[in-house]
Amino acid sequence: MRAVRGLFLFWLALVAWALLGGGAGCGTVTPGLPDPHEPAGFQNFTSPQSNPIVLSPDRAWLYVANTTSNSVSFIRTSNFRVTRTPNVGLEPVSLAVRPDGLELWVSNHVSDSVSVIDTDPVSTSYGQVIETIQALDANGVTQFDEPVGIAFASNTKAYVALSSSNRIAIVDAVTYSPTGSIEITAQEPRAIAVRNGNLYVAAFESGNRTQLSACPLPDGSFECTLGLGQLMAFATNPNLPGEVKNIVTLSPLLLPDRDVLVYNATTDAKLSEARNVGTLLYGLAIAGNGTIYVSQTDARNAVNGAHDSLLADLDGRMFDNEVSRVTCSGGPTCTNTDTNLEPGNPTVTTHANSLATPYGIALSSDDSRLLVTAAGVNRLASFDAGTLAQLDVVDVGAIPKGVAFDSTGPSGTAYVLNTLGNSVSKVSVAANGEFGVPVTIAVGFDPTPAAVRNGNIAFNSAFASTTGNHSCGSCHPDGNTDQLLWRIGGNCAAIGCGDGDEPRSTMPVRGLANTLPLHWDGTLGDPFGGGNGEVGLFGAGGTDCDTGGPDGDHDCFLDLVAGSLAGVMCDQAGPCPNTGLDPQQQDDMATFLASVSYPPARSRRLDDTLSDDSDPADLNGIPTSARQGFADFFTDVGGNGGATRTCADADGGCHPMPLGTTTNSATLAGFDAPTMRGLTDRFLQFSLGTTNPVGIQQLANVVQTQTISPLEDEIAYDYELGFQEVTVFGTAFLVFQPVYGMRPPNLWQMFEEASTGHSGAAGRQLTLNTSTAPLAATQALLTDLQNADARGGVNLRGNGLRSGLPVTLSFDALAGLYAVGDGSVTLSPAALLAEAQSGATLVTLTAQLRSGVTGGAQPLLATATNAVVGNGLISDPPLPNLTSGSPPFPVRGVDVSASAAVLVDGHPVFATLACLAGSQAGVCNDGDVEITLAARPTPNGLHILQVQNPSGLLSNELPICASTGTNNNAVQVCTAD
Repeated sequence: MRAVRGLFLFWLALVAWALLGGGAGCGTVTPGLPDPHEPAGFQNFTSPQSNPIVLSPDRAWLYVANTTSNSVSFIRTSNFRVTRTPNVGLEPVSLAVRPDGLELWVSNHVSDSVSVIDTDPVSTSYGQVIETIQALDANGVTQFDEPVGIAFASNTKAYVALSSSNRIAIVDAVTYSPTGSIEITAQEPRAIAVRNGNLYVAAFESGNRTQLSACPLPDGSFECTLGLGQLMAFATNPNLPGEVKNIVTLSPLLLPDRDVLVYNATTDAKLSEARNVGTLLYGLAIAGNGTIYVSQTDARNAVNGAHDSLLADLDGRMFDNEVSRVTCSGGPTCTNTDTNLEPGNPTVTTHANSLATPYGIALSSDDSRLLVTAAGVNRLASFDAGTLAQLDVVDVGAIPKGVAFDSTGPSGTAYVLNTLGNSVSKVSVAANGEFGVPVTIAVGFDPTPAAVRNGNIAFNSAFASTTGNHSCGSCHPDGNTDQLLWRIGGNCAAIGCGDGDEPRSTMPVRGLANTLPLHWDGTLGDPFGGGNGEVGLFGAGGTDCDTGGPDGDHDCFLDLVAGSLAGVMCDQAGPCPNTGLDPQQQDDMATFLASVSYPPARSRRLDDTLSDDSDPADLNGIPTSARQGFADFFTDVGGNGGATRTCADADGGCHPMPLGTTTNSATLAGFDAPTMRGLTDRFLQFSLGTTNPVGIQQLANVVQTQTISPLEDEIAYDYELGFQEVTVFGTAFLVFQPVYGMRPPNLWQMFEEASTGHSGAAGRQLTLNTSTAPLAATQALLTDLQNADARGGVNLRGNGLRSGLPVTLSFDALAGLYAVGDGSVTLSPAALLAEAQSGATLVTLTAQLRSGVTGGAQPLLATATNAVVGNGLISDPPLPNLTSGSPPFPVRGVDVSASAAVLVDGHPVFATLACLAGSQAGVCNDGDVEITLAARPTPNGLHILQVQNPSGLLSNELPICASTGTNNNAVQVCTAD
């Protein structure tokens, strides 16, 4: 009732503001309510797929996940034609058909949901979404984050891989309710399967037991070149100059290595696990006798791991492209045999014989033939399943990631989903494994611009490498990271790093826009030059691109592409750069790189407020506050003996606003500090992975000094649990506790909830039917989604049936009504619920992205350019401090619209925004922006300021302070008076 009243008052205030002429000129009050017919927006999320194409049990139907168009295609196999394309949630990535064939389940990676589609041909709701499976806590935070693979144990029980949280959800397939979960003691479960009463789980980021040669207390169990003293120096000199830094491989008894796990599908008890299978595990196929086939790549990062090694030592072969055969004979440990798929000698892989990035995988009905897609080279290959001898290969469409095999014995028809080509290829397969000529049809669509789409293809194409062995996407799968240390050309001998390449962790491609210099230490091209790893601490190297040119940062991204083609993508024994990509493809890849977005923050609340001490989040049982995390990061909380220190100050913190990037850091010996966004989804953190070594994490469990106490028990390292992102993160911030005076949990929560440009409501769904409509929880969620639409965060739209006919709905926040179809008919929320309860209407509502998100840049905020660094009223950097009234205050803006809305603590407020030097094309043209709030935020203390461009993305968070007290000190901690 409180939420409904809040929405009514918001609408009333908005109408009054409009009648008074509010929002005119240089000011604004809201982000702009969605027009009832505003189209849905789109962002390039590069979500992963697993089993995205499946056959019905009777083989009459083929179902395809259209990830970028948020839909599923139904294809009749008898004539190979698309018959219908129902909408589902945001970014559908995996499919599974219920064993009786009457339902199709679709995992929506960004919506954090599973859409249940009726596939009973005699049902009145055939082809419609009839239920949505999800799990939200009391604050609307998903407990079902980033679902991927789906597998049915029976018609009444299903499993869903929750990739980012390392869990497998157990779902009652009758009530459509999650009933529990299996904790996976490995990273990123994606591909799962059930056969013969067992559940099989592949850990995508399974690793290969490599780490930095570091151990704080050497015990002789493995090579150790970095002790505690050297590691402590990382805080001020990340290159660790003059030290021997090797990439070493540990025993699985020392470093957890769990790749494929097997569970009893009745009791959910773990039966066995396989180790040393591969590094990135893409797909699973299970034979009738329980043999497991895994499509995978196996990283060769340890081959040139020695201190004096170079990129050339890899011979242009970053990975082995493999299929692993795994046998579990009932014991706790399985055995495996890995087969390199490149024909002949794998050291002479060429574009002609490459089978880079084995992805989709399927067995024939008699388990004698194995089909594997090579996503990096647009091929489908057949193998003898017994010997894994290659039988044939055929070219298909762009970046094939899924295959379904309709066979009788060894022969039949293969259906291949060409993910980035938005097509399906139909290929006949003879008994001897030979392929016929493919027939291809279009499915779905890609709303991204052509340059982005073509750049995505180039990014994932192994033809971009000299040997055809790997693509850029091999090390940055799905825009993220492979979680490995590599030596790929970071030679920084000029500042004492040794004569060989430096080991460096792989950085995500997500969110690269506005994060120059795009890399750790100036390697592979540097837009800024100066003292860094590329040219030396006191070097004066020139810039490699023009950051202020008419194309913005595009030429810097293009320079990064060129540097990669000359480095990691090039066999150093030949001419570099290679010619794998022509100039247009390189240009397109540069465009693509700047377009990839982080998904919505997984712990952001539905109403976009932050957790705080009065309403904390839960971190493994630890109450945490994102608001306190912002205070810890951006204000002085008493570290370093009272000296001014924050993680974000320009001198000592090295991660200033807006996105935490710096170049040629004076306090870090010329190091470049990239963004810290995404750390909560990476267990390999920081440039050298210095907090990842097992010994370091073990030490964090027991360290005890005057200024550092052990890591909290709830997030401490545990070999049985394996690598945990929060543990690595916490281990790192223990080092900084004496300097900055804070503990890790609240900082972790800040990163968990911090904006990636999207509302916490983005993607959320609700299916209204006879069962759900009467529920109080349904009505509460409906109100929350309508509130999110009313404050401009999302575009609430629906699809389904009304009186047996297809219907679309759009929420009109100003009127408080749903527009039906073209808007000639409207429904109140109560009427919509009543129709759903009666069975007259079946509809699924989705909080789509706003239309302005498509192609729009995220606005960014930082402290004002005329602020005095080192003498801030609140901290260093100097944050706005509203001590009395609500005076105007300056901020620095990037891509801020002159018509942007102003939000405080997640909600639009009455405010004005002025471009201090005017605007150009509607954007503040020099970045200086003045904001005046109609009222000072209450209560006193730290608050969070954001702006939102019209119909577009939210900015990052800028902390501001409300305080009625006077301030005569150079530094003041922002607390309630």
